[in-house]
Amino acid sequence: MTARRNGLWVGLFVIGAVALTALGALWLSGSNLFARHQNALIHFQGGVAGLYVGAPVTFRGVPVGQVEAIGIEVDTKSLDARIPVRVRLNDDSVRFTAGGGSSARPDAASLVQRGLRARLVAQSFVTGQKAIDLDFVRDEPVPQLAKGSQTPEIPAQADRFDALFDQVAALPLRETVDDLRRTLKALRDTLVEVRGTVASARVAVDGAAKAWSGLADQGQRTLADASTTLNVLRGETQKSLATLNEVLARSRSAIDQAQPELQATLTSARAAAAAAEQAMARVNELTDPRAPLRGDLDAAIRDLAQAARGLREWSELLDEKPNAVIFGRERP
Repeated sequence: MTARRNGLWVGLFVIGAVALTALGALWLSGSNLFARHQNALIHFQGGVAGLYVGAPVTFRGVPVGQVEAIGIEVDTKSLDARIPVRVRLNDDSVRFTAGGGSSARPDAASLVQRGLRARLVAQSFVTGQKAIDLDFVRDEPVPQLAKGSQTPEIPAQADRFDALFDQVAALPLRETVDDLRRTLKALRDTLVEVRGTVASARVAVDGAAKAWSGLADQGQRTLADASTTLNVLRGETQKSLATLNEVLARSRSAIDQAQPELQATLTSARAAAAAAEQAMARVNELTDPRAPLRGDLDAAIRDLAQAARGLREWSELLDEKPNAVIFGRERP
C-alpha cells in the first residue's frame, strides 16, 4: 500500500515536471497558446530570399504575428510559380476602436477589403533576413476573394526596389560592356593619335617660332625703313602745306579785290532777273486764253492760215496752167 502510494506521488511529480517543462519552453519561445489569432495567406510572385519560418510580421514596424509556413505553387500549363506564405496574426496586438470608443475586432478579410496590403521588407542588411510588413494602402483596387477558401488572402505589394532591379536585370549589360570596351579601345587609339599629333604640332610650333622670329626681325627692319620714309613724307607734307597756305592767302586777297565787282555783277543779275520775271508775266498775260490780245492773235493766225491756203492753191494752179495769169481761172 505504501509502495503504491509512493509510486503515485512519483508519477504525479513526473507529470507535473513535464508539464512545467513544456509550459516553460512555450513561454521562452514566445508562443501563447491561449491568445486569439487569425491565419492569413500571402502569395508572392517573385522571390522571397531571406524570408524564413518564424520571421516576424509587423504593422508599420510593430510586431503583430509571425510566419507559419512557406510553400510554392507551380501552374502545370504555364509553369508560372508563386510562393504562398501562411502567417498568423495575433488579435491582441492591434486594437481597433469604433466611433463611439468601443473596441472592435474585424477579421483579416474585411481589413483586406479596406486596403490592407503586405510587403517584404529587409530585417537586416547584414544577414539578408527579411520580414513581412502590413499597412493600409489608399486608392488600391479591391481584390476578388477566392470562393471556398477558409483562409483570407492578403494581397502582396511589390518591393520598392523590385522595379529598379527588374530594369537593371533587363539592361543588356554584356552588350554594354562590349561597347564600353570598344569605346575604351577607340579612346586609347585616339589618345595615341593625339599624342602623335601633339608631337607633330610641337615640331611645327618650333619651326613656326623660328619663322616668326625671322619675320619679327624683318618686321623691325621694315618698321625702321617705314619710320624713315614717314619722316621724309612729313617734311614734304609740311612744305606742301606751307605752299597751300600761300595759295590760299593769295586767293583770299584776290577774292577781296574782286568782291566789289562781284557785288555789282550780282546787282545786275538781280535786275535782269526782275526784268525777266516781268517779261514772263507779260508773256503769261498774252498766252492767257481769256486775254483780249489772245483773241486778236487767234484771228490774225486764222487769216494768215487762209491766205497761206490761197497762195498754195494759186501756186498749184500756176504749176498746172501758167497762162492763168493772163486768162484767169476757168470757172466751171
